Amino acid sequence: MRRILILITLLMLGCQILLLAQASDAGDSVSASGPDSLALRSSVMDSLFYAADSVAYHLSLDRIELSGKARVQYQASEVSADSMYIDLEREQAFTFGATVMKDGEQILLGKDVSYDVNSQTGYLSGGISRIEKAYYSGAEVRKVGDKVYDVDDGSFTTCEHADPDFWFSSDQLRIYLGDKIVGRPVVAWVNHFPVFWFPFITMSIRRGRHPGLLIPEPGYNSVDGKFLRDIAWYYPYKDYADLILGMDLTERSGWKAKLSSTYTRRYAYDGNFHAAYQKRLSGGSTSYDWSLKARHHHELGEKAAFDADLDFISSKRIWDSSGYLDESLAERLSSAMSYRQPLMGSYLNVGATYTRDLVNDRATLSLPSASFSMPGQPVYELFLKPDRAPSAWWSNLSYNYGVRLDHIGQINVPDPSLADILWSNRTDPADSTLVLTQHNAGIRHSLGLSYNWKLFGWLNTQQGLSYNEAWFDRDKNGDKWVRGNDYGANAGVNFNIYGIRNFRTGWLSSVRHSITPSAGISFRPDLEDNSRFYSFGGIGLGSAKAGTVLNLSLDQKWQLKYRSGKDEKRLNDVLSWTSRASADLSSEERQFTKSCHCLALQPGGFHRLHGFVRAGVKRRIPHD
Repeated sequence: MRRILILITLLMLGCQILLLAQASDAGDSVSASGPDSLALRSSVMDSLFYAADSVAYHLSLDRIELSGKARVQYQASEVSADSMYIDLEREQAFTFGATVMKDGEQILLGKDVSYDVNSQTGYLSGGISRIEKAYYSGAEVRKVGDKVYDVDDGSFTTCEHADPDFWFSSDQLRIYLGDKIVGRPVVAWVNHFPVFWFPFITMSIRRGRHPGLLIPEPGYNSVDGKFLRDIAWYYPYKDYADLILGMDLTERSGWKAKLSSTYTRRYAYDGNFHAAYQKRLSGGSTSYDWSLKARHHHELGEKAAFDADLDFISSKRIWDSSGYLDESLAERLSSAMSYRQPLMGSYLNVGATYTRDLVNDRATLSLPSASFSMPGQPVYELFLKPDRAPSAWWSNLSYNYGVRLDHIGQINVPDPSLADILWSNRTDPADSTLVLTQHNAGIRHSLGLSYNWKLFGWLNTQQGLSYNEAWFDRDKNGDKWVRGNDYGANAGVNFNIYGIRNFRTGWLSSVRHSITPSAGISFRPDLEDNSRFYSFGGIGLGSAKAGTVLNLSLDQKWQLKYRSGKDEKRLNDVLSWTSRASADLSSEERQFTKSCHCLALQPGGFHRLHGFVRAGVKRRIPHD
């Protein structure tokens, strides 16, 4: 009986090896630090289980037979078949009929398995299994060496359909478990139609990141004819980058070469890029096109960072056969680069953008673009650094500053030169009103002073001055390196009035009504002379007539408190009413130019009370 158990165990081990599956590379590794003495290891049941409708042992034939729903299980491996027997004298095992072999999560389907225990070789008919993301099958599978298998009339595919859209077939396949598959000759099929023939193919089936050929995708359509896409070589670089070099071949429309990579290094940088170059045959003509798409993010330390997002193509022809909807329907491409650096409590931003209109063959360029904005800071911090804010009147005096540099280009020609893109200004020779390329450059400084003070403990006052100065490379009159400015002043006051009504009974606890009247006046000088300057990007100056504008407003808000069980809840701004009016005091014809009223209802969480639902209503009523 001991001999029977040994041979059946060997049968199970042989069937386990016969499975077309690979062991994980990580599973074969051993920790260099040795076993963890605190780790608890689960025990493995080293026992054999077999069952069938009928079990017979023929002493004269030295053979054991399992008939009818025969099943043998050893640890994580299991073999089930219509029937099976083991020849103890020859040390051979056989199954008859449909056979299912399992090893953990791996499953091999076939029939009529034969296995020799001494040579550890065997075969099965009609085998089918899955390795990684591909499916493999064959008329006969034979184990011919240690982890080496031959498959006659084999096929493999990455399509998951029961009736695959495409697959590869080969008269002879050799599988090196955990390493590669070699086939010769190989035919690519699409919808049961042969499209390509190869004398041989080698494909890696190793797990993890390692160099090797990827499985291509064959196909056929009315435009390209027969095609084979993603004939690719994969190469990993260390632990943080990979590279794929590929090609698409088409019967009628040419070829496309592709290069792509993805990389990431934690806390340092990450990104990807995709480049392509194609030869396109269409209507008896030949064209060569290229595309480049890349993204990169780099952390430079001290909260500084660099980002690049590039998207360029020579022509939309390179997307004619694209399967991506966003490429096929794209009307505009945008590329940008930016650098961010902390500076004086804010950030210095430097960047460039390029936008191309694919429909009208136009482009817009911003190179370079730089900006720095300092939010409101107390003026006294320019002279002293106290431990805490002083209580003197001048502590409420603050300033702000901003600067922006911009160069903007408008390119309205299909095939611009480098000069057209970077600096050239020209018009159409046939029509001087039609601008072909236009570039504008300038720098703008903004400075503001503000003073806030509360009088009598309830009246809020605000005063402010603003000054802007801009330098331009030229103006609309053709003068070079010109300067302009604008300035203004404003003052305002506001205060709050509120009242509360409480209710002792009912679901409503209290109603709070607040009123905020405010008045403000602003002044600007006559700036009509600034109309000779261009306005582009973030560079521009005011060009309005002189004016003194008075603004009046009245804001009213109602807030509720209501009882919900033992809790009391609040609804803020359930109802609000805003009235505004403005008057140009410098105008002699009509002083009050505009007034409006805005009513807003926001019930909020009334859905728990009296059948109300969450909703919002806003009504705006303007008056001239």
